[in-house]
Amino acid sequence: MSDIGETDSERAEESNAKKEFGLLRHRLQHHMTSAVRAHLQGLFTEQLFEDTVSVHTPRGPISFVIFGKTSARRAATLLTKQPATIAWIDSFAADSVFWDIGANVGVYTLYAAVRADVHVVAFEPAAVNYFLLAANCEANQLDSRVDALLVGLGNSYGIERIEASQFKPAKSFSFSGKPDQPYPSRQAAIILSMDRLVDDFGLAYPNYIKIDVPGMNEAILAGGEHVLRRPELREIHIELDEGECLGESRVTALLDAAGFDASARQLHRKSSDVTFVRR
Repeated sequence: MSDIGETDSERAEESNAKKEFGLLRHRLQHHMTSAVRAHLQGLFTEQLFEDTVSVHTPRGPISFVIFGKTSARRAATLLTKQPATIAWIDSFAADSVFWDIGANVGVYTLYAAVRADVHVVAFEPAAVNYFLLAANCEANQLDSRVDALLVGLGNSYGIERIEASQFKPAKSFSFSGKPDQPYPSRQAAIILSMDRLVDDFGLAYPNYIKIDVPGMNEAILAGGEHVLRRPELREIHIELDEGECLGESRVTALLDAAGFDASARQLHRKSSDVTFVRR
């Protein structure tokens, strides 16, 4: 992973590797039959997926399957991108259930699940990100501690379309689309509410919930009227857009009605991580 802290020798080695890889791609594309190219390209891709990158954390090493530059960056910045989220996860009580809504490739799912006393339910509707989420759980042998679900959460029951590209792994996608980062395709996704997941599918009530779903915070909370009022739920950690004051006020009102107060706020770039604690 390229980093501004690289030494001259590391930069030279990276440059040489890029040149060698470029020559290999040229050979595959211009000097081989389609059948041979398909075989070798499939073989190389499989081997690269298996060569995970290990990130050292206070909880021990966490392995990441790398597919695309963004997945590499998410792995490299696990502890530094949103330190307030890491500190919040570190504060979990023993024997807790954690719902990671909008898990992406699972950086916070993995960090929570390496604790033997935390069970994680991770929700990710974008297929390419869900693949990496599930692959990362497998790479770290956390299958028994994580229930990774290919589903989006909201205040409805049915199928909606998320603006996403399967060729842009680890990106942050949106059901409403992002004007500053549009994608040319949409993917169908199942939408369920928090209440329905508990009532109809028997998921354990969460003790902690993280919500990081652009444009969907209010709908997700509205679909969890009963879950939010359960005494088992202690804290909710939400990423809020600093530019959406009206949306934040509606989120705060919903949580206030359910018995939660904002206790901490950490600004990062154009968003804030806000933790709400039960009164």
